[in-house]
Amino acid sequence: MPKLGDIDLRLLRVFTAIVEAGGLTGAQVTLNLGQSTISTQLAELEKRLGFRLCRRGRAGFALTPAGEKLYAASGDLFAAVDRFQMVSANVSGEMKGTLRLGTVDGMISNPDFDLPAILGAFAARAPSVVLELSIDPPDAMERSISDGQRDIAIGPFVKRGRGTAAAITYVPLYRERQAIFCGAGHPLFGRRKISLDQIRQAPFVARRYLHRFDLEIVGHLQAGAIVDQMEAQAALILSNRFIGFLPIHYAAQLAREHRLRKLSCDVETEYDSPFFLLHKRGAEDNVVLRNFLNRIQDGMRGRDPS
Repeated sequence: MPKLGDIDLRLLRVFTAIVEAGGLTGAQVTLNLGQSTISTQLAELEKRLGFRLCRRGRAGFALTPAGEKLYAASGDLFAAVDRFQMVSANVSGEMKGTLRLGTVDGMISNPDFDLPAILGAFAARAPSVVLELSIDPPDAMERSISDGQRDIAIGPFVKRGRGTAAAITYVPLYRERQAIFCGAGHPLFGRRKISLDQIRQAPFVARRYLHRFDLEIVGHLQAGAIVDQMEAQAALILSNRFIGFLPIHYAAQLAREHRLRKLSCDVETEYDSPFFLLHKRGAEDNVVLRNFLNRIQDGMRGRDPS
């Protein structure tokens, strides 16, 4: 087995990109390389390692057992490299490395939290830092903060993960107003006033990560559909088969187009969903993370985050 120094990290990143793209063809866009070049680099990595990483051909792409182990180890290695770069940045005071950020979907229409402006302001101040942005459900983001795969997560965390909350700092950000909506073809669309019983009788789409919280607000016993992301929830509501909660800012444009309607119930059903920023406890000393937190604070104060 060759020493790590004999294995080009660049080749390991090529291998990781191939796995995450599901094969050499899909990795072309990620790597901005031709398939023949990618194939050559993969073969070079296998030669240096001395074992086969994957099977590729007409039957499709599949990792060998050795390839699966190397892929898992590569993730740990790259996370360690990122941490090293962050520590180096702290020592030198220079902002460089990678900032790994996770958010829920449906945030860019929120007037109370201008995420695009915050990202732009941070990128302008830290041009040498690579921003890695992913969209995930809150429970997955919580785990990714705990295991060091993400530096920052932003989202609604109704229940804090068991065994992880003690290692994570939860910073309150804002509250997002939620209301029940239906599609234009739903039987409740033309009703001016709706009873709670009518809400309970309609098939309801719920978000998995809310742990039945949205169902309990209206007394629904069971979800008619379950989703992990806002786009999926909106699609099901627009199908005219389901009703469900959406952030008011997210549904606003669809409501103006008369494709969705906010349902007015004879009892209060709207609620505010608290959003938090998460990071590993003690990470405030990281110069890159601290700069991003400062941009958020500027944005929350109504100032230009730049």
